[in-house]
Amino acid sequence: MSTEPVRILHITDTHLHAHRDATMRGLNTYDSFKAVVDRIGSGSRKADAVIATGDLVQDETRGGYEHFGELISGLGVPVHCVPGNHDSPRLMAEILSEPPFHFCGTAVYGNWCLIMLNTAVRGDDGGRLDQGQLEFLDHTLTAMQDRHALVALHHHPVAMGNQWLDGVGLRNSAEFFSVIDNHSNVRSIVWGHVHQVSDRERNGVKMLSTPSTGAQFLPGSDAFMLDDKPPGYRWLELMEDGNVRTEVVWL
Repeated sequence: MSTEPVRILHITDTHLHAHRDATMRGLNTYDSFKAVVDRIGSGSRKADAVIATGDLVQDETRGGYEHFGELISGLGVPVHCVPGNHDSPRLMAEILSEPPFHFCGTAVYGNWCLIMLNTAVRGDDGGRLDQGQLEFLDHTLTAMQDRHALVALHHHPVAMGNQWLDGVGLRNSAEFFSVIDNHSNVRSIVWGHVHQVSDRERNGVKMLSTPSTGAQFLPGSDAFMLDDKPPGYRWLELMEDGNVRTEVVWL
């Protein structure tokens, strides 16, 4: 008898503001995120949990996080959040730590473990995992060695091929991968920050970036340029055997 996969909804880079009518690069981010949530809520596919990988708020305001919580909580499932470079980790942890929300840490669904990491560095658009986060990752993967693992973070740990964007990725990615490579149970790594889609494999680990629920960045551009793609999000199906099926949905 087949076992149902764990269904994870990955959203990222909502860039909300305290005021609902605020725009970013000409786009009302509240309206675009609401449209994404409405599309998900009206569909037949239901998530077991949501992973939200940072830049949830653009202006580091309480109101922005409250808007995020009000909109996404309507899906009625746990929401696991990590901060990005535009977030206030302090406010995010304060506002998005009560169920259904969880700030960083771990969660177990079926025979899968989700590990949410904090790469935010104050005053830096790039990211870094401090020693505590690296040790947390290592210890968790060891403790969960009998489960498949998915690791989520905001900053990209591999080059995206955008010269300007790759200057603000995960600055200590070598240290990150030195931990990852020591554990055979890691099946996938997902991130936001890059406002574009990528799907590749590294040492048998599925590496995925997900589009923003707002505006997208043009892949392969050396200078900052916007793409014409609409808001998007990603579905992940975590299979019992450790495989990952995935689909990006555009609004």
